[in-house]
Amino acid sequence: MASQIFNGGEPLLRPQGPDGPPVIARRIDFSQSPLADHYSSYFAMVIDNLLTPDECAALLASAGSDWETLNIGDSWRECKRIRPVSPAWANALSKRLASYLPEEVKSLRKGDVLSESIAGQNLKANQGAKKTVWKLKGANERLTFLHYQPGDHFQPHCDSLYSPKTGGKSFLTCQIYLSDMPEEDQAGDASGGETRFWPSREGKRKKNRSKDQDGETEQEEKEDCFLDVKPKMGRALVFQQRMLWHSGQEVKRGEKFTVRLDLMYEHHFEKPTDVSSGV
Repeated sequence: MASQIFNGGEPLLRPQGPDGPPVIARRIDFSQSPLADHYSSYFAMVIDNLLTPDECAALLASAGSDWETLNIGDSWRECKRIRPVSPAWANALSKRLASYLPEEVKSLRKGDVLSESIAGQNLKANQGAKKTVWKLKGANERLTFLHYQPGDHFQPHCDSLYSPKTGGKSFLTCQIYLSDMPEEDQAGDASGGETRFWPSREGKRKKNRSKDQDGETEQEEKEDCFLDVKPKMGRALVFQQRMLWHSGQEVKRGEKFTVRLDLMYEHHFEKPTDVSSGV
């Protein structure tokens, strides 16, 4: 890692990475999932043990206790939220993350399938012979801490690309789970709180039209076609914001704490022969 980020003389996160279990980063291969028809070229990955339990506790404590209750859109979103501005934590977390992100998502260029999936129309601009490239800069300084209790949830949605007045744009969301959920109960029922990826709305309409002759309904597809990522303390879920439908499934038992980061990119122009660099 590069520089240490200090708080009261102590680093917020060890620059060389966490002690304890090894960090395990794996790309979600949508082409081998129930969502293959919708997201085969899309980007999402899971990073286990990105933070230790002590680091999760310190990060959560930094948010304070001034939780805002959200009840938006006739129960479309129900949870509690705190949104502090914390340059030190944003910097520390983005530096820890950068080591585990694949190089191909650190610089986004037109002509690359993954880049175009992540950035879409934002890759079109050029400056003479120089082409647009978006380079990963770090995390937005405003963090979003979320607290889900039994009954809380977030209905299917896509995250917005954030464009601050100071420039740049977000293309990736990082959700870090700061708590574990209870194990299945004696009846085998899960505690809920999964982040669930759903079929794209466009893809769902096309599939439903093609399946009309077989009598398949949208409700049947909704029940059968999804991919879950379970909350686990210290686990990070990183995924593209553009056109990737997901939800926060209802918490049945226990509590779920997370922090959400917008991963920000800077806009550059470079010649096709220029050598790119990441974070």
